[in-house]
Amino acid sequence: MPVDGFWSVSVYNAEGYYEPNDLNAYSLSSITAKKGGDGTVAIQFGGCNGKIANCLPIAKGWNYMVRLYRPRAAILNGAWKFPEASPQ
Repeated sequence: MPVDGFWSVSVYNAEGYYEPNDLNAYSLSSITAKKGGDGTVAIQFGGCNGKIANCLPIAKGWNYMVRLYRPRAAILNGAWKFPEASPQ
């Protein structure tokens, strides 16, 4: 992601709270996410079995929040868009 600081992605239930799950997985960040061989990070929403890297469990009515700290110009001017999330 084009940031000079920190990024995070958090998943919430329909009421705007973390939904308890067996994996205790609610968010990923530039520190906690596992990178692929090319340095990119792929996040899977739902379909988590404890063996899938960067998988965040989802609940009915789920939504997510992306936080970008010290975003670069590409984010601020709209040239870079966050990939659309689709549940598994």
